[in-house]
Amino acid sequence: MKVDFHIHTIHSPDSLNTLWLLNKICVKKGITPVISDHNRIRYAQEYKRRFGNAIVAEEIETAEGEVICLFANERIRAGLSIEETIDRIREQGALVYVPHPFDRMRSSAIKRLDFKPDIIEVFNARVIRKEYNRQALDFAEQNGYLKAAGSDAHLPFEIGKSYAEMEEFSSIKEFMKNLKAARLVTNYQCPLVHPVTKSLYFVRKRFSAKNE
Repeated sequence: MKVDFHIHTIHSPDSLNTLWLLNKICVKKGITPVISDHNRIRYAQEYKRRFGNAIVAEEIETAEGEVICLFANERIRAGLSIEETIDRIREQGALVYVPHPFDRMRSSAIKRLDFKPDIIEVFNARVIRKEYNRQALDFAEQNGYLKAAGSDAHLPFEIGKSYAEMEEFSSIKEFMKNLKAARLVTNYQCPLVHPVTKSLYFVRKRFSAKNE
C-alpha cells in the first residue's frame, strides 16, 4: 500500500481538496491518505465513513510548534503546551508524528528535544530548501525514530506526490512494524504552491470576517 502521510482537505483554511476529489485522486493513484487538517478532524472522520480507506489525523498547533496526532479519535484543541498535547494524543491511543521538523519557514514541535515522538516526517514535499529534509532524515536515523514521507497536499495535483510504500496493516502495532520496512518515495512540490495557498488563506479569512 502507498500511504501519503500528510494531506489537507477544504476543512483546512488553505486547502482546495474536497472529499470527493481527494477520493477520486487517491483511488486513481492507489493512495491511502493520512488526512491531517489544521486543528480539526471532522472532515477526516467523514472521509473515512464515506470511503473507508484513510487514516484520521490532526495537525495541531501547540504553544511550541506543530505536531500531528496520527490515528486520531478525538480532536485536540490548539494552543496547549507540547506536554499536554502529547499526553492527550497518548490517552486516545494515537501516535505522535512530527511534520516538517527542521523547516525554518514553518513551526514544528521538534525544537523541543525533550519528548519522544513515534514518527518523524523525514521528507515533506513542500519544503523549499532540501537541507531541511536532510536534517530531518539525519535526526531520525541518529535517534532511531520511524521515518515517513508526505506530500503536505493542499491542492489536488499535490496529492500522492510523496508517500511511504509499505505492507498493509490491521492494527497500530502492525502499522509501526510495517512502516519500519517501508520504502519512501520522495518528490518535491513546485515552490509556487506556497503563495497560492497563502493567498487562499487570506481570501477565506477576509470573506469569513465580512460574513460574521
